[in-house]
Parts: sequence; C-alpha cells; structure tokens
Amino acid sequence: MKILITGSAGFIGSALKGFLEEKNISVIPFDIEDDPKYNVKDLGMLKKHISDVDGIVHLAALSRVIIAQEQPHECVSTNIGGVVNVLEAARTRGNNTPWIIFGSSREVFGEPDALPVTESSPKMPINIYGLSKITGENLCETYTRYYGLKVRILRFSNVYTSINDHLDRVIPKFIIQALKGEDLYINGSGEEQFDFTYISDTVNGIWGCIQEIEKNDSILDDFNLSIGTPVSLKKLAELIIKKTESKSHIIFKDSRNYDVNHFYASPKKAQDKLGFSPSISIEEGINLAINDLKKII
Repeated sequence: MKILITGSAGFIGSALKGFLEEKNISVIPFDIEDDPKYNVKDLGMLKKHISDVDGIVHLAALSRVIIAQEQPHECVSTNIGGVVNVLEAARTRGNNTPWIIFGSSREVFGEPDALPVTESSPKMPINIYGLSKITGENLCETYTRYYGLKVRILRFSNVYTSINDHLDRVIPKFIIQALKGEDLYINGSGEEQFDFTYISDTVNGIWGCIQEIEKNDSILDDFNLSIGTPVSLKKLAELIIKKTESKSHIIFKDSRNYDVNHFYASPKKAQDKLGFSPSISIEEGINLAINDLKKII
C-alpha cells in the first residue's frame, strides 16, 4: 500500500506518518514545512504526487481556531482550496482513483443543542475554521455523488499530546505554566467542557479507517474520533496543578465569541465500524504529557 499524507509534517500527520512507516507502508509526504512547493493550493503539484498512490489522507490545513479567526482569507484559501484540489487531483487521475480520508473537526457542529454529539447531529459551525471544515465535508459529499470518489470523513476532537503538540494549546500550555508556577488562564467560566483525545488513540482511529476504506465498497461515510468523556476546563486546570504539585492559580478571563463552550461526542459508530477503541484516559494522557514536558522546562 502506498499512501500520500498531506500535512505530513504537522501534529497529527507526523504521528500518522511514523505509525504507518512502522507497519512498512510506503508514505508519500506532502507538506510546505518540508518544501514550500508542496502546497495543497497547487493542484498541479498534487497531481504529480498522487500518480500511483492507493489512498490519500488529507490533513493539511490552517488548523487553529484562533489563527483562522485572525486570518480568514488564509483559512478559506488553504482549507477549502486544499480539499477541492485533493478531490480534483483524485478525480482526474483516470481509472482506479485513490480513496480519500478527509481530516475534519468537531468544530463543524458548533455549539451543540444536545450531548453527546453523534454523526447525525446538526452541523452549525460558529467560527471561520468550522465553516471551512463543513464546506470541505460538503465538497467530499458532492465529489462522491457526481464522480464516484471513495471518501471517508474523520472529525477529530481536541487531539493532544506533549512535546510534539502545539505548545500554546490548552493541555500543554497549562502543563508548562503549572511546571513554571505561572497562573493558568481560562477564557470563560471554567465550566466549559470537552472530550480530549490522546494522539495515539487518534492515529489508531485513522488506521482503522484506512483498513475499513480498503475493504468496504461504500463510497462515503463519516466518523467522530472522540473519547466521549467530557471534562471541564476548570477541572482540567485543577488536575494539572495537582499532578505537577504546582502553586499556580486559575485566572478567569472574558470568553471569546467564536469559541465552542461545550462538546463531547459518542465514539460508538467509529467503535463499531473502525474498531476504534480509545484507551488513554485524560488522567493517563496528562501524566504522559507532564513526564515529557518536564524535559524541556
């Protein structure tokens, strides 16, 4: 099997690349971090790289909600332009088109009316990033309907780890601040709650999807890759302070109008169809992250 990964140098992409290579699967990396010409906005370059691949895992994106809100044009041009280029490159390859796994996000659901969220829950994004992802999902559905492409949509939910994560995201940021004895800042009341999914569980979910799309003739399906166990930001901060034995304090700031405040999803469909079995609890994941982040503090 030969698989192209867009965004292969990113947080999830690099973890997936290493995982697949350990299984002796041929990986074609495609990321502007490795080479500026490997840009998903360049359709011609994508076409050159998918000439003989079996499948594409499309993860390249401007992937931070706050950055997308500050740079809406870049978010739209990269996230929407990127997915349509991947779909178009696959469509125009000719016979034996590659399958595609599209990395979407829980942000497509916006602020849910009912929890836990399932794949059939209403999708009403409240920020630019979520809008770019639901547009990508709609494009995937359109290309399967009219051109017969084989596509899976995976929605990631607050994926985290330690050193290899974006260090300004909530879990590594809180841990670093606690290890330094600095105050932990929460935008909101602290009652905001989310389910956090450790990177190894997410990668195992993607691998389950690769296996499923290889053997299943269905042309389109979607899955939420989520641990399904919510924790409030206040409890998360308190847990990190306790585990780091820190004297940090929790400080509450004004909430941001583009942030989702409550989200957790049922992993049942992914468990049933992909064999997705998240095994890293929030406490275990925080312990792993603390042990790693201590090395750089």
